[in-house]
Amino acid sequence: MARLREDGRIRQIAPRLYTSLPEEEVAAAVRGSWTTIASALFPGALVSHRTALEYVPSPEAVVFLTSRTNRRHSYPGLTIEFIRGPDPLPDDPLLMGLRVSSLPRALLENFKRDARAATPRTIPLEEIERRLEQILLDDGEDALNRLRDRTREIAAQLGWRAEFDRLDGTIGALLGTRSAERVTSAVARARAAGEPFDPACLERLQILVGELRSRALPVLRDSVGSPAHVKNKAFFESYFSNDIEGTVFEIEEAEEIVFAKKIPTRRPVDAHDILGTFNIVSDPNEMRRVPSSPDELIRILQERHRAMLAARPDKTPGAFKQRVNRAGDTVFVHPDYVAGTLRKGHELYAHVEPGLGRAALMMFLISEVHPFVDGNGRIARIMMNAELVAQRLSTVIIPTVYREDYLLSLRALTRRHRAKPLVDALLRAARFSQLDFSDYPQILAELERRNWFHEPDEAAIIVDDR
Repeated sequence: MARLREDGRIRQIAPRLYTSLPEEEVAAAVRGSWTTIASALFPGALVSHRTALEYVPSPEAVVFLTSRTNRRHSYPGLTIEFIRGPDPLPDDPLLMGLRVSSLPRALLENFKRDARAATPRTIPLEEIERRLEQILLDDGEDALNRLRDRTREIAAQLGWRAEFDRLDGTIGALLGTRSAERVTSAVARARAAGEPFDPACLERLQILVGELRSRALPVLRDSVGSPAHVKNKAFFESYFSNDIEGTVFEIEEAEEIVFAKKIPTRRPVDAHDILGTFNIVSDPNEMRRVPSSPDELIRILQERHRAMLAARPDKTPGAFKQRVNRAGDTVFVHPDYVAGTLRKGHELYAHVEPGLGRAALMMFLISEVHPFVDGNGRIARIMMNAELVAQRLSTVIIPTVYREDYLLSLRALTRRHRAKPLVDALLRAARFSQLDFSDYPQILAELERRNWFHEPDEAAIIVDDR
Protein backbone atom coordinates (compact mmCIF):
# COMPACT_ATOMS: atom_id res chain seq x y z
CA MET A 1 0.00 0.00 0.00
CA ALA A 2 2.89 2.36 0.71
CA ARG A 3 4.28 1.75 -2.77
CA LEU A 4 0.85 2.27 -4.36
CA ARG A 5 0.50 5.51 -2.44
CA GLU A 6 3.99 6.68 -3.43
CA ASP A 7 3.19 5.90 -7.07
CA GLY A 8 0.02 8.00 -6.84
CA ARG A 9 -2.25 5.07 -7.58
CA ILE A 10 -4.16 5.32 -4.28
CA ARG A 11 -4.75 8.09 -1.77
CA GLN A 12 -5.91 8.20 1.83
CA ILE A 13 -9.43 9.51 2.43
CA ALA A 14 -9.63 8.70 6.19
CA PRO A 15 -7.51 6.90 8.78
CA ARG A 16 -6.77 3.38 7.50
CA LEU A 17 -9.01 3.96 4.44
CA TYR A 18 -7.68 4.40 0.89
CA THR A 19 -9.17 4.66 -2.57
CA SER A 20 -8.09 4.63 -6.20
CA LEU A 21 -11.33 6.13 -7.48
CA PRO A 22 -11.79 9.59 -9.01
CA GLU A 23 -12.88 12.21 -6.50
CA GLU A 24 -16.45 12.44 -7.83
CA GLU A 25 -17.03 8.69 -7.31
CA VAL A 26 -15.69 8.34 -3.79
CA ALA A 27 -18.76 9.28 -1.72
CA ALA A 28 -21.09 6.86 -3.51
CA ALA A 29 -18.49 4.09 -3.33
CA VAL A 30 -17.98 4.59 0.41
CA ARG A 31 -21.73 4.43 1.08
CA GLY A 32 -22.07 1.29 -1.02
CA SER A 33 -19.11 -0.35 0.75
CA TRP A 34 -20.14 0.42 4.32
CA THR A 35 -20.22 -3.27 5.31
CA THR A 36 -16.67 -3.76 4.03
CA ILE A 37 -15.45 -0.67 5.87
CA ALA A 38 -17.20 -1.55 9.14
CA SER A 39 -16.10 -5.20 9.18
CA ALA A 40 -12.47 -4.34 8.32
CA LEU A 41 -12.00 -1.34 10.60
CA PHE A 42 -14.31 -2.21 13.52
CA PRO A 43 -14.50 -6.02 13.70
CA GLY A 44 -15.89 -6.20 17.24
CA ALA A 45 -18.86 -3.86 16.70
CA LEU A 46 -22.51 -4.84 16.28
CA VAL A 47 -24.76 -3.45 13.53
CA SER A 48 -27.76 -2.17 15.46
CA HIS A 49 -30.79 0.09 15.69
CA ARG A 50 -32.31 1.14 12.32
CA THR A 51 -29.30 -0.18 10.36
CA ALA A 52 -30.00 -3.71 11.64
CA LEU A 53 -33.49 -3.54 10.16
CA GLU A 54 -32.81 -1.65 6.94
CA TYR A 55 -29.21 -2.77 6.30
CA VAL A 56 -28.49 0.46 4.41
CA PRO A 57 -27.27 3.87 5.62
CA SER A 58 -30.00 6.15 6.96
CA PRO A 59 -31.32 9.04 4.84
CA GLU A 60 -28.63 11.14 6.52
CA ALA A 61 -26.01 8.59 5.34
CA VAL A 62 -25.38 7.29 8.86
CA VAL A 63 -24.72 3.68 9.88
CA PHE A 64 -25.29 2.74 13.53
CA LEU A 65 -23.07 0.29 15.39
CA THR A 66 -23.19 -0.74 19.04
CA SER A 67 -19.90 -0.97 20.94
CA ARG A 68 -18.52 -0.08 24.38
CA THR A 69 -18.07 3.65 23.63
CA ASN A 70 -19.98 6.50 22.00
CA ARG A 71 -18.14 8.04 19.04
CA ARG A 72 -18.51 9.03 15.40
CA HIS A 73 -16.30 8.44 12.38
CA SER A 74 -16.88 10.53 9.29
CA TYR A 75 -15.95 9.51 5.75
CA PRO A 76 -16.79 10.99 2.37
CA GLY A 77 -20.51 10.24 1.93
CA LEU A 78 -20.83 8.21 5.15
CA THR A 79 -20.85 8.54 8.93
CA ILE A 80 -20.46 5.59 11.28
CA GLU A 81 -21.99 6.34 14.68
CA PHE A 82 -21.16 4.14 17.64
CA ILE A 83 -23.69 3.80 20.46
CA ARG A 84 -22.61 2.43 23.82
CA GLY A 85 -24.51 -0.76 24.51
CA PRO A 86 -24.43 -4.48 25.34
CA ASP A 87 -22.23 -6.98 23.53
CA PRO A 88 -23.72 -9.24 20.84
CA LEU A 89 -26.04 -12.01 22.02
CA PRO A 90 -25.70 -15.64 20.88
CA ASP A 91 -28.57 -15.29 18.37
CA ASP A 92 -27.29 -12.06 16.83
CA PRO A 93 -26.35 -13.40 13.37
CA LEU A 94 -23.15 -12.98 11.39
CA LEU A 95 -23.78 -11.33 8.00
CA MET A 96 -21.08 -10.26 5.53
CA GLY A 97 -18.43 -10.36 8.25
CA LEU A 98 -20.49 -8.33 10.73
CA ARG A 99 -22.53 -9.27 13.77
CA VAL A 100 -26.02 -7.84 13.40
CA SER A 101 -28.77 -7.45 15.99
CA SER A 102 -31.36 -10.20 15.64
CA LEU A 103 -34.86 -9.11 14.67
CA PRO A 104 -36.16 -9.25 18.27
CA ARG A 105 -33.19 -7.24 19.56
CA ALA A 106 -33.36 -4.76 16.66
CA LEU A 107 -37.05 -4.13 17.31
CA LEU A 108 -36.34 -3.33 20.95
CA GLU A 109 -33.48 -1.02 19.89
CA ASN A 110 -35.86 0.78 17.55
CA PHE A 111 -38.25 1.43 20.41
CA LYS A 112 -35.51 3.43 22.15
CA ARG A 113 -36.34 7.09 21.60
CA ASP A 114 -33.43 9.41 22.35
CA ALA A 115 -34.31 13.05 21.69
CA ARG A 116 -30.67 13.99 22.26
CA ALA A 117 -29.37 11.90 19.35
CA ALA A 118 -27.77 13.98 16.60
CA THR A 119 -29.50 11.89 13.91
CA PRO A 120 -32.49 9.56 14.25
CA ARG A 121 -31.26 6.12 15.28
CA THR A 122 -34.62 4.46 14.84
CA ILE A 123 -37.08 3.95 12.02
CA PRO A 124 -40.49 5.63 12.36
CA LEU A 125 -43.07 3.85 14.51
CA GLU A 126 -45.32 3.50 11.47
CA GLU A 127 -42.61 1.45 9.76
CA ILE A 128 -42.16 -0.80 12.80
CA GLU A 129 -45.92 -1.38 12.86
CA ARG A 130 -45.90 -2.16 9.15
CA ARG A 131 -43.18 -4.75 9.61
CA LEU A 132 -44.96 -6.40 12.53
CA GLU A 133 -48.23 -6.42 10.62
CA GLN A 134 -46.45 -8.05 7.67
CA ILE A 135 -45.12 -10.81 9.95
CA LEU A 136 -48.66 -11.39 11.19
CA LEU A 137 -49.94 -11.50 7.61
CA ASP A 138 -47.22 -13.80 6.27
CA ASP A 139 -46.63 -16.15 9.18
CA GLY A 140 -49.60 -15.81 11.49
CA GLU A 141 -50.18 -15.13 15.17
CA ASP A 142 -47.84 -17.89 16.37
CA ALA A 143 -44.86 -16.24 14.67
CA LEU A 144 -45.68 -12.87 16.21
CA ASN A 145 -46.11 -14.45 19.65
CA ARG A 146 -42.75 -16.26 19.32
CA LEU A 147 -41.14 -12.95 18.39
CA ARG A 148 -42.70 -11.31 21.44
CA ASP A 149 -41.49 -14.12 23.70
CA ARG A 150 -37.91 -13.66 22.54
CA THR A 151 -38.06 -9.88 22.96
CA ARG A 152 -39.30 -10.43 26.51
CA GLU A 153 -36.25 -12.60 27.26
CA ILE A 154 -33.84 -10.07 25.73
CA ALA A 155 -35.47 -7.17 27.58
CA ALA A 156 -35.09 -8.98 30.88
CA GLN A 157 -31.45 -9.81 30.15
CA LEU A 158 -30.46 -6.32 28.98
CA GLY A 159 -32.71 -4.23 31.23
CA TRP A 160 -34.89 -2.87 28.41
CA ARG A 161 -38.24 -3.16 30.16
CA ALA A 162 -39.68 0.14 28.89
CA GLU A 163 -38.84 -0.76 25.29
CA PHE A 164 -40.47 -4.15 25.68
CA ASP A 165 -43.63 -2.61 27.14
CA ARG A 166 -43.99 -0.39 24.08
CA LEU A 167 -43.35 -3.29 21.71
CA ASP A 168 -45.71 -5.55 23.67
CA GLY A 169 -48.47 -2.95 23.42
CA THR A 170 -48.01 -2.68 19.66
CA ILE A 171 -48.13 -6.43 19.14
CA GLY A 172 -51.12 -6.72 21.45
CA ALA A 173 -52.99 -4.08 19.44
CA LEU A 174 -52.25 -5.92 16.19
CA LEU A 175 -53.53 -9.16 17.72
CA GLY A 176 -56.65 -7.44 19.04
CA THR A 177 -55.82 -7.95 22.73
CA ARG A 178 -54.81 -4.34 23.43
CA SER A 179 -56.28 -0.96 22.59
CA ALA A 180 -55.89 0.32 19.04
CA GLU A 181 -54.62 3.53 20.63
CA ARG A 182 -51.30 1.75 21.12
CA VAL A 183 -50.56 1.99 17.38
CA THR A 184 -50.28 5.01 15.11
CA SER A 185 -50.37 4.00 11.43
CA ALA A 186 -53.64 3.62 9.53
CA VAL A 187 -52.75 0.06 8.51
CA ALA A 188 -51.99 -1.01 12.08
CA ARG A 189 -55.14 0.67 13.43
CA ALA A 190 -57.20 -1.14 10.82
CA ARG A 191 -55.60 -4.45 11.82
CA ALA A 192 -56.29 -3.68 15.49
CA ALA A 193 -59.91 -2.93 14.61
CA GLY A 194 -60.19 -6.32 12.87
CA GLU A 195 -60.29 -5.15 9.24
CA PRO A 196 -56.83 -4.53 7.83
CA PHE A 197 -56.53 -3.12 4.33
CA ASP A 198 -53.96 -3.24 1.54
CA PRO A 199 -52.20 0.16 1.44
CA ALA A 200 -50.66 -0.50 -2.00
CA CYS A 201 -54.09 -1.19 -3.49
CA LEU A 202 -55.48 1.90 -1.77
CA GLU A 203 -52.68 3.98 -3.28
CA ARG A 204 -53.63 2.84 -6.79
CA LEU A 205 -57.28 3.61 -6.11
CA GLN A 206 -56.31 7.10 -4.97
CA ILE A 207 -54.34 7.61 -8.17
CA LEU A 208 -57.44 6.67 -10.15
CA VAL A 209 -59.60 9.05 -8.10
CA GLY A 210 -57.13 11.84 -8.84
CA GLU A 211 -57.36 11.14 -12.57
CA LEU A 212 -61.17 10.96 -12.48
CA ARG A 213 -61.49 14.23 -10.57
CA SER A 214 -59.28 15.98 -13.14
CA ARG A 215 -61.39 14.85 -16.11
CA ALA A 216 -64.66 16.23 -17.43
CA LEU A 217 -66.26 12.90 -18.31
CA PRO A 218 -69.23 12.97 -20.70
CA VAL A 219 -72.74 11.92 -19.74
CA LEU A 220 -73.60 9.19 -22.25
CA ARG A 221 -77.32 8.58 -21.87
CA ASP A 222 -78.99 5.36 -22.92
CA SER A 223 -81.51 6.86 -25.31
CA VAL A 224 -83.20 3.51 -25.98
CA GLY A 225 -85.12 1.99 -23.11
CA SER A 226 -87.27 -0.70 -24.73
CA PRO A 227 -87.38 -4.16 -23.11
CA ALA A 228 -85.87 -5.67 -26.28
CA HIS A 229 -82.94 -3.25 -26.13
CA VAL A 230 -82.26 -4.05 -22.45
CA LYS A 231 -82.54 -7.79 -23.03
CA ASN A 232 -80.37 -7.90 -26.14
CA LYS A 233 -77.68 -5.64 -24.75
CA ALA A 234 -77.61 -7.71 -21.57
CA PHE A 235 -77.09 -10.80 -23.73
CA PHE A 236 -74.07 -9.34 -25.50
CA GLU A 237 -72.69 -7.98 -22.25
CA SER A 238 -72.92 -11.47 -20.73
CA TYR A 239 -71.49 -13.13 -23.82
CA PHE A 240 -68.43 -10.90 -24.11
CA SER A 241 -67.79 -10.63 -20.37
CA ASN A 242 -67.53 -14.41 -20.18
CA ASP A 243 -65.54 -14.59 -23.39
CA ILE A 244 -62.86 -12.32 -21.86
CA GLU A 245 -62.49 -14.79 -19.00
CA GLY A 246 -62.09 -17.79 -21.30
CA THR A 247 -65.67 -19.09 -21.32
CA VAL A 248 -65.98 -19.17 -25.10
CA PHE A 249 -69.06 -20.25 -27.04
CA GLU A 250 -70.12 -19.70 -30.59
CA ILE A 251 -72.72 -16.95 -30.70
CA GLU A 252 -75.40 -19.41 -31.83
CA GLU A 253 -74.72 -21.64 -28.82
CA ALA A 254 -74.93 -18.65 -26.49
CA GLU A 255 -78.26 -17.65 -28.04
CA GLU A 256 -79.71 -21.07 -27.28
CA ILE A 257 -78.38 -20.98 -23.73
CA VAL A 258 -79.82 -17.57 -22.89
CA PHE A 259 -82.93 -17.24 -25.03
CA ALA A 260 -84.03 -20.88 -25.26
CA LYS A 261 -82.61 -21.94 -21.87
CA LYS A 262 -81.02 -24.89 -23.65
CA ILE A 263 -78.05 -26.05 -21.61
CA PRO A 264 -75.52 -28.09 -23.62
CA THR A 265 -74.75 -31.43 -22.00
CA ARG A 266 -71.04 -31.21 -22.79
CA ARG A 267 -70.48 -27.88 -21.02
CA PRO A 268 -73.34 -27.31 -18.57
CA VAL A 269 -71.35 -25.33 -15.99
CA ASP A 270 -69.86 -22.94 -18.56
CA ALA A 271 -73.34 -22.41 -19.96
CA HIS A 272 -74.65 -21.53 -16.51
CA ASP A 273 -71.86 -18.93 -16.21
CA ILE A 274 -73.28 -17.04 -19.17
CA LEU A 275 -76.84 -17.55 -18.01
CA GLY A 276 -76.01 -16.48 -14.46
CA THR A 277 -74.39 -13.29 -15.72
CA PHE A 278 -77.34 -12.59 -18.03
CA ASN A 279 -79.91 -13.10 -15.26
CA ILE A 280 -78.26 -10.31 -13.27
CA VAL A 281 -77.54 -7.75 -15.98
CA SER A 282 -80.93 -8.19 -17.69
CA ASP A 283 -82.80 -7.32 -14.49
CA PRO A 284 -83.24 -3.51 -14.39
CA ASN A 285 -84.30 -3.55 -10.76
CA GLU A 286 -81.21 -5.49 -9.72
CA MET A 287 -78.92 -3.32 -11.81
CA ARG A 288 -80.22 -0.14 -10.22
CA ARG A 289 -78.90 -1.24 -6.82
CA VAL A 290 -75.78 0.67 -5.82
CA PRO A 291 -74.09 0.63 -2.41
CA SER A 292 -74.73 3.53 -0.06
CA SER A 293 -72.39 2.13 2.62
CA PRO A 294 -69.40 -0.22 2.89
CA ASP A 295 -71.61 -2.92 4.39
CA GLU A 296 -74.04 -2.62 1.49
CA LEU A 297 -71.17 -2.83 -0.99
CA ILE A 298 -70.05 -6.14 0.50
CA ARG A 299 -73.62 -7.44 0.65
CA ILE A 300 -74.47 -6.55 -2.97
CA LEU A 301 -71.15 -7.90 -4.21
CA GLN A 302 -71.58 -11.24 -2.45
CA GLU A 303 -75.24 -11.60 -3.48
CA ARG A 304 -74.48 -10.99 -7.15
CA HIS A 305 -71.50 -13.31 -7.12
CA ARG A 306 -73.59 -16.02 -5.46
CA ALA A 307 -76.25 -15.67 -8.17
CA MET A 308 -73.72 -15.53 -11.01
CA LEU A 309 -71.81 -18.68 -10.00
CA ALA A 310 -74.69 -20.63 -8.50
CA ALA A 311 -73.80 -23.65 -10.69
CA ARG A 312 -70.21 -23.74 -9.41
CA PRO A 313 -70.31 -24.76 -5.73
CA ASP A 314 -66.60 -25.63 -5.98
CA LYS A 315 -65.89 -21.91 -6.44
CA THR A 316 -67.65 -21.02 -3.15
CA PRO A 317 -70.06 -18.51 -4.76
CA GLY A 318 -70.69 -15.48 -2.59
CA ALA A 319 -67.81 -16.23 -0.20
CA PHE A 320 -64.59 -14.26 -0.17
CA LYS A 321 -61.40 -16.12 -1.05
CA GLN A 322 -59.32 -17.90 1.55
CA ARG A 323 -56.10 -18.04 -0.45
CA VAL A 324 -54.07 -15.48 -2.36
CA ASN A 325 -54.88 -15.39 -6.08
CA ARG A 326 -52.82 -14.06 -8.96
CA ALA A 327 -52.86 -13.46 -12.70
CA GLY A 328 -49.42 -13.79 -14.25
CA ASP A 329 -47.06 -11.57 -12.27
CA THR A 330 -49.90 -9.70 -10.56
CA VAL A 331 -50.65 -10.81 -6.99
CA PHE A 332 -54.02 -9.57 -5.79
CA VAL A 333 -55.07 -8.43 -2.34
CA HIS A 334 -54.44 -10.90 0.48
CA PRO A 335 -57.59 -12.62 1.84
CA ASP A 336 -57.12 -10.94 5.23
CA TYR A 337 -57.30 -7.55 3.53
CA VAL A 338 -60.33 -8.09 1.29
CA ALA A 339 -63.12 -6.67 3.47
CA GLY A 340 -61.02 -3.82 4.81
CA THR A 341 -59.81 -2.78 1.35
CA LEU A 342 -63.36 -2.86 -0.02
CA ARG A 343 -64.45 -0.62 2.83
CA LYS A 344 -61.61 1.81 2.17
CA GLY A 345 -62.50 1.72 -1.51
CA HIS A 346 -66.08 2.69 -0.73
CA GLU A 347 -64.83 5.73 1.18
CA LEU A 348 -63.15 6.89 -2.04
CA TYR A 349 -66.18 5.88 -4.14
CA ALA A 350 -68.37 8.22 -2.11
CA HIS A 351 -66.18 11.16 -3.17
CA VAL A 352 -66.46 10.52 -6.91
CA GLU A 353 -69.37 11.92 -8.90
CA PRO A 354 -71.99 9.34 -9.96
CA GLY A 355 -71.66 8.26 -13.57
CA LEU A 356 -68.81 6.92 -15.63
CA GLY A 357 -66.16 8.01 -13.13
CA ARG A 358 -67.75 6.21 -10.20
CA ALA A 359 -68.38 3.19 -12.45
CA ALA A 360 -64.69 3.09 -13.41
CA LEU A 361 -63.61 3.29 -9.78
CA MET A 362 -65.99 0.52 -8.77
CA MET A 363 -64.80 -1.76 -11.56
CA PHE A 364 -61.12 -1.20 -10.73
CA LEU A 365 -61.74 -1.68 -6.99
CA ILE A 366 -63.29 -5.12 -7.52
CA SER A 367 -60.78 -6.09 -10.20
CA GLU A 368 -57.82 -5.03 -8.04
CA VAL A 369 -59.03 -6.66 -4.82
CA HIS A 370 -60.08 -9.84 -6.66
CA PRO A 371 -62.20 -10.86 -3.65
CA PHE A 372 -63.41 -14.24 -4.94
CA VAL A 373 -61.85 -17.50 -6.06
CA ASP A 374 -63.35 -17.08 -9.54
CA GLY A 375 -65.52 -14.68 -11.52
CA ASN A 376 -63.77 -11.50 -10.38
CA GLY A 377 -63.55 -9.88 -13.83
CA ARG A 378 -67.19 -10.56 -14.59
CA ILE A 379 -68.46 -9.32 -11.25
CA ALA A 380 -66.26 -6.20 -11.57
CA ARG A 381 -67.90 -5.34 -14.88
CA ILE A 382 -71.36 -6.09 -13.49
CA MET A 383 -70.72 -3.68 -10.62
CA MET A 384 -69.44 -1.08 -13.08
CA ASN A 385 -72.52 -1.28 -15.27
CA ALA A 386 -74.86 -1.19 -12.29
CA GLU A 387 -73.46 2.26 -11.52
CA LEU A 388 -74.32 3.33 -15.07
CA VAL A 389 -77.81 1.80 -15.06
CA ALA A 390 -78.55 3.58 -11.77
CA GLN A 391 -77.85 6.89 -13.54
CA ARG A 392 -79.71 5.87 -16.73
CA LEU A 393 -76.47 5.90 -18.68
CA SER A 394 -75.37 3.60 -21.47
CA THR A 395 -73.68 0.47 -20.15
CA VAL A 396 -70.19 -0.58 -21.24
CA ILE A 397 -69.37 -3.77 -23.15
CA ILE A 398 -65.81 -4.99 -23.67
CA PRO A 399 -65.94 -7.01 -26.92
CA THR A 400 -63.39 -9.68 -27.79
CA VAL A 401 -61.51 -7.44 -30.21
CA TYR A 402 -61.05 -4.83 -27.47
CA ARG A 403 -59.91 -7.29 -24.80
CA GLU A 404 -56.20 -6.45 -24.93
CA ASP A 405 -56.82 -2.69 -24.84
CA TYR A 406 -58.92 -3.16 -21.72
CA LEU A 407 -56.54 -5.56 -19.94
CA LEU A 408 -53.46 -3.49 -20.79
CA SER A 409 -55.12 -0.37 -19.39
CA LEU A 410 -55.79 -2.23 -16.13
CA ARG A 411 -52.16 -3.34 -15.95
CA ALA A 412 -50.96 0.20 -16.60
CA LEU A 413 -52.56 1.28 -13.33
CA THR A 414 -51.79 -1.88 -11.37
CA ARG A 415 -48.12 -2.11 -12.32
CA ARG A 416 -47.08 1.38 -13.39
CA HIS A 417 -49.49 3.64 -11.47
CA ARG A 418 -50.81 5.22 -14.65
CA ALA A 419 -54.57 5.83 -14.48
CA LYS A 420 -55.09 7.73 -17.73
CA PRO A 421 -54.99 4.64 -20.02
CA LEU A 422 -57.78 2.99 -18.01
CA VAL A 423 -60.03 6.05 -18.06
CA ASP A 424 -59.37 6.52 -21.78
CA ALA A 425 -60.09 2.86 -22.54
CA LEU A 426 -63.38 2.83 -20.60
CA LEU A 427 -64.47 6.14 -22.10
CA ARG A 428 -63.87 4.79 -25.60
CA ALA A 429 -65.73 1.57 -24.75
CA ALA A 430 -68.64 3.58 -23.35
CA ARG A 431 -68.90 5.48 -26.62
CA PHE A 432 -68.77 2.48 -28.96
CA SER A 433 -71.20 0.58 -26.70
CA GLN A 434 -73.81 3.32 -27.10
CA LEU A 435 -75.84 1.52 -29.76
CA ASP A 436 -79.47 0.55 -30.29
CA PHE A 437 -79.77 -3.17 -29.45
CA SER A 438 -83.56 -3.38 -29.96
CA ASP A 439 -83.48 -5.37 -33.22
CA TYR A 440 -81.44 -8.51 -32.59
CA PRO A 441 -80.59 -9.56 -36.18
CA GLN A 442 -79.72 -5.97 -37.04
CA ILE A 443 -77.44 -5.39 -34.05
CA LEU A 444 -75.74 -8.77 -34.50
CA ALA A 445 -74.88 -7.86 -38.08
CA GLU A 446 -73.65 -4.44 -36.94
CA LEU A 447 -71.41 -5.90 -34.26
CA GLU A 448 -69.98 -8.34 -36.77
CA ARG A 449 -69.30 -5.45 -39.15
CA ARG A 450 -67.53 -3.59 -36.36
CA ASN A 451 -65.27 -6.64 -35.70
CA TRP A 452 -66.51 -7.19 -32.14
CA PHE A 453 -66.11 -10.98 -32.40
CA HIS A 454 -62.55 -10.98 -33.77
CA GLU A 455 -59.47 -11.74 -31.70
CA PRO A 456 -57.36 -8.63 -30.98
CA ASP A 457 -54.55 -9.83 -33.26
CA GLU A 458 -56.96 -10.44 -36.14
CA ALA A 459 -58.61 -7.06 -36.54
CA ALA A 460 -59.18 -3.63 -35.02
CA ILE A 461 -62.49 -2.43 -33.68
CA ILE A 462 -64.50 -0.20 -36.02
CA VAL A 463 -66.27 2.59 -34.18
CA ASP A 464 -67.39 4.92 -36.97
CA ASP A 465 -70.83 4.86 -38.57
CA ARG A 466 -71.49 3.94 -42.18
